[in-house]
Amino acid sequence: MNTIEKFISDIQKTIKYDRANNGGHYDGKRASSQIVKIFQNNNRNLGTLAQEVGDYWLNTYILASENAENEPTEENINRIKAFQCFFENDDSDDLDILSQEDWESLKDFINDSAEEIDLDSLQNMMSILLDHGAI
Repeated sequence: MNTIEKFISDIQKTIKYDRANNGGHYDGKRASSQIVKIFQNNNRNLGTLAQEVGDYWLNTYILASENAENEPTEENINRIKAFQCFFENDDSDDLDILSQEDWESLKDFINDSAEEIDLDSLQNMMSILLDHGAI
């Protein structure tokens, strides 16, 4: 199992356990907040960048949803998966779900956190941003 598969597995477990641990009452906001924590833990090496991107996903796609209590949808799981792929320098089709606004936000977050990111990771991220027209 690669790191992306493990990440998705952890998300699925989080959703399952939220329902099981709360008497069958699922809370999408609570589960999504836990997913952000998993995302941040997976990317501790990136300093505040992982926190900013996780918060962006939560605020933009989960809390702004008309049905936030039932989030994350499959589409929003794929979005946070795409952010994880981006951090892992995986320029695959998984990134296609990200909008131009997402790419611009990533660029801004990276610019704000550049001093905390190791040079190799920074170069890889900037290369992917360039490929997707955010630079």
